[in-house]
Amino acid sequence: MQPDKISAQAQNLIKSFEGLAKVGTDGVIRSYRCPAGRWTIGWGHTKGVRSGMKITEEEAQAFFLEDIVAFEKAIKRQVKVPLSQNQFDALVCLVYNIGEGNFSKSTLLKKLNRGLYDEVPEQILRWNKATLDGNLQTLRGLTRRRTAESALFSMDAPLPSNGGEETPQKVEQKALKPLTKSKTIAGTSVAGAATMLSEVSVQLEVLTGYSDILHTVFLVLALGGIGLAAYARIKDSKEGIH
Repeated sequence: MQPDKISAQAQNLIKSFEGLAKVGTDGVIRSYRCPAGRWTIGWGHTKGVRSGMKITEEEAQAFFLEDIVAFEKAIKRQVKVPLSQNQFDALVCLVYNIGEGNFSKSTLLKKLNRGLYDEVPEQILRWNKATLDGNLQTLRGLTRRRTAESALFSMDAPLPSNGGEETPQKVEQKALKPLTKSKTIAGTSVAGAATMLSEVSVQLEVLTGYSDILHTVFLVLALGGIGLAAYARIKDSKEGIH
């Protein structure tokens, strides 16, 4: 089972990332070339778009809803495992941007259809590049979008207190490790990444239905990462890790 339609929040999320570009003072919307070189109009609509094309905002909304339906069908066609509403929303947002063709051939879809839900967020984050001037480049806007989609997909993952995977209370180390392998680095990385994502969750006003939850989750991760770093540094010193 999976939802048939994306939520209103997800529609707003897609619109915010796509943007309504090239709107004239007369309210007329004009076509333009996106960073990847495709003629685009309205909220990321590309089908049948050509140079010099003009539409109204009402026509842009009609194109947007048409595209939404197409990508909802793409997810239902390609995904063979159950999805929650948040997971469905995240995938439609992703495929709206990368297209069904890329999605159908992706490692992300293969892992998802094998039931490896936990590996999907990392795979989503990989789709943050586009070819510009013949070179594959990481784009800040895509990284920001993938971060939001990845977080949205992960929102239904159970926490330990709600029946998620238990955390081991004692972990033994069989051999000394260099500092680059220590939990100090891992803890610092978690804290840094979570703090950054916390800021992203606040700044992404489009996540109106999710921002408070995301901010809380990332704050907990940040505090946990700092605690892990402090504890691990003491433990590393005792075990000769420098």
